[in-house]
Amino acid sequence: MVEVEQPAEPDEVTAVLPSQPSSASTARQIVGVACRSWHLEGLVDDLALVATELVANAIRHAGTDMILRLIRIEDGVRLEVRDGSTRPLRPRPPTSTEENGRGLILVDALSHRYGVEAEPQGKRVWAEIVLD
Repeated sequence: MVEVEQPAEPDEVTAVLPSQPSSASTARQIVGVACRSWHLEGLVDDLALVATELVANAIRHAGTDMILRLIRIEDGVRLEVRDGSTRPLRPRPPTSTEENGRGLILVDALSHRYGVEAEPQGKRVWAEIVLD
C-alpha cells in the first residue's frame, strides 16, 4: 500500500513508494490527480513520463523505498524522487543496440530543467515541467 501524505500546503503532494515496478504506475496516477487538482491538465503526459523514468531509475539503481514529491510552482510543477542510494547519477549516451539508457535523455528533453542533489542518506533527483 502506498502512503500519500496530505500536505500542510495545498500545492504539494508527497508519497512513499516501495522499490517495485508497480510504483511507476502509482506515480503516474498521483501525477494525474495532482495536475487535475491544480488545473494543470496540459502537464500530465510530460510529468507522468518524467515520473516513470525517475521512479524506474530509483528502482533499478537504488533498490530502496523512495519519496515522490510534487510541488506546484509558479508556472508548472517540480517533481522530486528521493532514494536511499548515495551513488551519483551518471547519465550515459546509449548505444543503438541497448534497450535501456534513454531515460535521462527524455527527462532532459521534457523538463525546463532538472538536476540531482546529494543528501546524507541518498539523493534527490528533480525536474521542473512548465507550461509553454
